[in-house]
Amino acid sequence: MIEYIRKVGGQIVGFIGTLSPGRKAALVGTLVAVVVGISSLFFWAGEKTFHPLLSNLSPDDSASIIRVLREKNIPFTLDATGRNISVPPENLYELRLELATAGLPQSGLVGYEVFDKQTIGTTSFVQKVNQKRALEGELMRTINTIKGVKRSRVHLALPQRSPFVEDQKKASASIVVDLEPGTVLADKQIFGIGNLVARGVEGLDISDVVVMDSHGKVLSKNPGDPIAAATATQLDFRQKFEQDLEKRVEALLGRVVGDGKVVARVTADIDFSQVTETQTVYDQDGSATRSVQRDQKSMEGTRPGPYGLAGAQSNTPGQPPVANAQVKSDTKTTNETINYEIPQTVRKTSRPSWNVSKLSVAVMVDGKTVRSPEKDGQVKAKVEPWAPEKIQEFEKIVIGALGIDKKRGDSLEIKNIEFTREDFEEAQRILADNERKSYFYTMLSYGVIAISIVLFFLLVVRPFIKWLTENTIDSVDTFLPQTIEELERLQKSAILPGVEDAIPVLPERVDPEKVEGEMIKEKIITLVDANPHKAALVLRDWLHADGKKRPAEDAKAGGKAKGA
Repeated sequence: MIEYIRKVGGQIVGFIGTLSPGRKAALVGTLVAVVVGISSLFFWAGEKTFHPLLSNLSPDDSASIIRVLREKNIPFTLDATGRNISVPPENLYELRLELATAGLPQSGLVGYEVFDKQTIGTTSFVQKVNQKRALEGELMRTINTIKGVKRSRVHLALPQRSPFVEDQKKASASIVVDLEPGTVLADKQIFGIGNLVARGVEGLDISDVVVMDSHGKVLSKNPGDPIAAATATQLDFRQKFEQDLEKRVEALLGRVVGDGKVVARVTADIDFSQVTETQTVYDQDGSATRSVQRDQKSMEGTRPGPYGLAGAQSNTPGQPPVANAQVKSDTKTTNETINYEIPQTVRKTSRPSWNVSKLSVAVMVDGKTVRSPEKDGQVKAKVEPWAPEKIQEFEKIVIGALGIDKKRGDSLEIKNIEFTREDFEEAQRILADNERKSYFYTMLSYGVIAISIVLFFLLVVRPFIKWLTENTIDSVDTFLPQTIEELERLQKSAILPGVEDAIPVLPERVDPEKVEGEMIKEKIITLVDANPHKAALVLRDWLHADGKKRPAEDAKAGGKAKGA
């Protein structure tokens, strides 16, 4: 075998040596192109597809997961950001389960598991720091589960407790949220995040929690200010109230005009003042006596009068007084007090916290679509304005639906304005043209590749193989002896090494008829081995032909004998 390979190698080297420099360059270029093409084909066929394993990973989690994949000898790909890892699909779900069991990804957060490994010499300061880290990590894990939040950071300021109340400081918290692209947190979600942190930390009030996004914009409002909180609530209520009225008008008129052909805008002036009234009503006709009080006094008696006799006698000192006349007094006093009960009604009325002061409604209605047949049989659609009677009917419908009160100062405007229509047919046609062009370019690229491959084989590989075959045949023809005499002479001279093994030994004298008979015999044996059925049929025909020919020949021979 080794000798045979050596012989073949020598023949190939000799063949290459007989080529011209141009043919040698063509041979080398063809071999390189074939090797590169076959290698590319095998590389493309053996290329593996990768599916995303995990995304939006932190650098620490990416490093940990890559370490696990390398230990398991699992191929993976990492994007330019280093945050997205992909693996072959056959290992996807199994790897996710294994990583979840191992606690990966950890997102770089440390929660209460920081207390799993504690040493005896841990100081109180380290315990406080670990407690703060654990609390921040657990809060971040909880916030990250909110839809739309990619990652978050929580910073807690927990002052030391003081035995004196006046020296006690309040705790505070700062939260930074990194949102998904296109995500906007609602006010309720922001308030929920702040309330979550405030409830999760002892001694923390929601007014001391600040929430901001990754761009530095403060998202949280000051809930400690009652006026600001009430204003925000009132604005939200007003917007929802106006949107509800707008949807009501559009849904109502859309049934008549058509869906998407009505636009309504409502501006509501709402009074949020709270009023409490107390009213007392008295019934004068229904009075009744509640109590009666009477007081009577009577006095009888006499007393000297305040007058005397005229003259000097009554005024002389030392003289007895002259007897005066007696005065009789008789007094009677009567007091009576009557209290009446008057029926009264006390009414305490508390008005609601809001009241509509004024409504301003503006409605735009698109025109009416009218379809009319054309002469060619096609139906043409055109837009016509609504009749004034219809506009008045629309106004009545809207007034009844929204409860518009003209006396209150409400206003309503309904205008028939033709809407600008987007040419969706043209857009669809452009999209279809782009799809056709893309499909055409794709098919053209594949066709060019296929034609290039075919031309490569027809113009390069096929001529090269043909050229190589022709040269090989010529070289073999020139190498082998053409006649028996040359074969005998070559065998005697033994010019080529090993020619005795390759060429059978010929007798000194060769009978041409014998050689020809042997060749015919070998040909017949080859044909019989290739198709024994046909050989049997041919042999049968020969036998039948010989049987028919012999009686005829015997008869012919007998006739000749009789004639003789």
